[in-house]
Amino acid sequence: MSVLLRLAYDGAEFHGFARQAAGERGPVRTVQGELEEALAVLYKAPVTTRGASRTDAGVHARGQLVAFDPPFAIPTRGLLLGLSGLLPRDLTVVAAWTEERQGGAPVDPRFENLGKRYRYRLRCARLRDPWTERFEWQLSSVLDHTVMQAAARAFVGEHDFGSFRASACQARTTVRRIRSVTVTRAPIVDAWPSDPGSLASPDDAILTIEVDGLAFLYNMVRIMVGTLVEVGRGRRAPGSIAELLANPDRARAGATAPARGLTLDEVLWPSSAQGRR
Repeated sequence: MSVLLRLAYDGAEFHGFARQAAGERGPVRTVQGELEEALAVLYKAPVTTRGASRTDAGVHARGQLVAFDPPFAIPTRGLLLGLSGLLPRDLTVVAAWTEERQGGAPVDPRFENLGKRYRYRLRCARLRDPWTERFEWQLSSVLDHTVMQAAARAFVGEHDFGSFRASACQARTTVRRIRSVTVTRAPIVDAWPSDPGSLASPDDAILTIEVDGLAFLYNMVRIMVGTLVEVGRGRRAPGSIAELLANPDRARAGATAPARGLTLDEVLWPSSAQGRR
């Protein structure tokens, strides 16, 4: 039997999801490391977890999925309450359930998930918001979101995403399938409309880019976003996306967008598994 946990975390103070060996300055803080420490306290024994996505340093999550094989059974409500009291403020477990595989094989979210959905938040405004800046990339320029959406359609389908992976990527193949990419715009309502001399503008907006796919290369979503931002600024033709997919060349794609704007919204899992206890 395996226990599955749905995690949410603010990635700003984590060096990514995956546990890391201690560095010259001591332990490296990671999501997996914090979770396994808390589980070890509850079970009074070391616990090894298996994550669906190895999010990078600074990347957030609302729906990360983790599995582990418990030394003994703890009711899921007790597990949730126990972890709530042990985990730091920037990491929480939002759901827990158990699953079994034939022959007692362990559940592995990395290989059994049905895909992932990422969301990237762009703040197009000169006035920064200290309450949300940890979760967004602020740009002072106005972006044409309709042109960005038109360009983003080229990503949908199965393509060679070699132009959209970091140099450190070690994937055996760069072919990936993207199910959807959407670019939406929401105006920013000025919190201080009566204040004179404000930097706020009627054109200020939040752009949200959502990407749904089966699997992703290292930094793939962030490079896709960086390239779409260049399209929105008018510095790149919308048709260049299709060209980058047809003739992969990382040097010709856009810059890697900052990690802070990216959130792993959901790891898709068979609906029949949701809520099992």
